[in-house]
Amino acid sequence: MRERLFPRWGAALFALLPFSEILYARIDGQTAYAAAIASLFCALVCAGCVRLAPFWRQYRVLVWGLALFSVWPLTRSLARMGLFVQRTAFPTRPLWSLILLLTVAALLLARVGLIRCAMWSLPTAAAAGVILALSGLLTLREHNMAYFEAPMWSLWTQTGALIRSMLPAALALSLAMPEGLSAAAVRGFSAGGALFALISLRAVLLLGAHTAALLPYPNFAAAGLAAVGDFARHGEVFFAVPLVLCDLGRAAALACVLIGPFAQAQKAFRAQKKDA
Repeated sequence: MRERLFPRWGAALFALLPFSEILYARIDGQTAYAAAIASLFCALVCAGCVRLAPFWRQYRVLVWGLALFSVWPLTRSLARMGLFVQRTAFPTRPLWSLILLLTVAALLLARVGLIRCAMWSLPTAAAAGVILALSGLLTLREHNMAYFEAPMWSLWTQTGALIRSMLPAALALSLAMPEGLSAAAVRGFSAGGALFALISLRAVLLLGAHTAALLPYPNFAAAGLAAVGDFARHGEVFFAVPLVLCDLGRAAALACVLIGPFAQAQKAFRAQKKDA
């Protein structure tokens, strides 16, 4: 059973990485192409790093180096999540208090370990995928194909920016995962990247490239055009909540990478003390 389920959990965990970019990505006419290319590139890199992970974990200095490396994507994730929550939901709350609350939540989730974080990623990623698909379907009639842009050379600039945004977390998680998950990493990252590209295209077709480029959170704003009666009048809320949970799951997994060596050192110290 574990051999069947764990690849699904691992794929879901890697799907959280492109999902976590959807709320914050700057949108223009080339974002959809850039998101697809960047996600595919990161997926292939993750597949190679997962194969390298058993060798990496043999050396304590490399494990500690990976833990220190994970601090950067973790702090970046918490900071932009806190800023998004403040701007959209709690404008009167101090930013530091929201970041502190999110940090505590991520650390509490990380206490269960990377394996269980991957387990919880499966329902989180599934819920986010369903919400993204519904959001796209509900706004399908509002799409304006006149806003569609063919690929241009400028897409490579945004591709590089998305790779720099997604790759640090992808490297940290792939080098910390058990072996045998290369295919799961590619599947999860590719599926998440495909939805990322489609949602970015949806924002362009709804808002136009110029309008979307002026908004701080264009995918979030575009989701507000989806309304179903009085119940789902604010479509952007239903759109944002699962994606914030995806980013929180991503932060929790990175926190697992960060605190993992400390937990192992503490366990070894306790065993040595007990033997003495």
